[in-house]
Amino acid sequence: MRRTKEDAARTRAAIVDAALSCFDRHGIAGSTLDQIAAAAGVTKGAIYHYFTGKREILHEIREQVSLPLLDAADTALHAGKIPALERVERFLLEVLGTLENDVRKRRALAVMQFKCEYVDDLAAELAGSVRKNERLVGAFRSAYREARERGQLAAGLSPDIAALDTTIFLSGLVRLWLLYSPRQPLRKEAKALIHAHICARKKGHPKMPREMDPGSLRLSHR
Repeated sequence: MRRTKEDAARTRAAIVDAALSCFDRHGIAGSTLDQIAAAAGVTKGAIYHYFTGKREILHEIREQVSLPLLDAADTALHAGKIPALERVERFLLEVLGTLENDVRKRRALAVMQFKCEYVDDLAAELAGSVRKNERLVGAFRSAYREARERGQLAAGLSPDIAALDTTIFLSGLVRLWLLYSPRQPLRKEAKALIHAHICARKKGHPKMPREMDPGSLRLSHR
């Protein structure tokens, strides 16, 4: 029985990995279950044994990326010995590190950002994204509230606005990082952008990082 469960888990994982490759190559709409089955080395019937269709497979891919991220946010951003704003910066740098070092998650994020139309049966995925986004905002809010209580947050900046702003910043940073070529200076400046974002939220506004080369914003294909 144990071996059967392990075999089933491996088959399910192979289907998800094959689907991710197909989605990356053809887009969600352009991928078929026949293509996924061939890439996974299984029958289409085997796919239907584990998933009702592409939507459920995409959902599984999203969960594999978003849930660890949210768990990391809950752990990294809530109260601890490290100052709150430093925790926010470290978390943002950890997300950047994931983009740089985890090929599978990078591919999954690119698929979700650029190769999926959230219409028809995929529209339900947007509601889940909203809930996860609200959880991330809440984690940022907790850190910014602590920073305000300790007198570390910039005057006039509310934790609610700071949390929303950082969530938007992170979303845009991830999207542009994925969009730009590895040779683009923008990727090299990502850590400086994160540091600048945090500096602007600190009481007293410490010295900001050096100016960024405008040429780094020129877009080229990945």
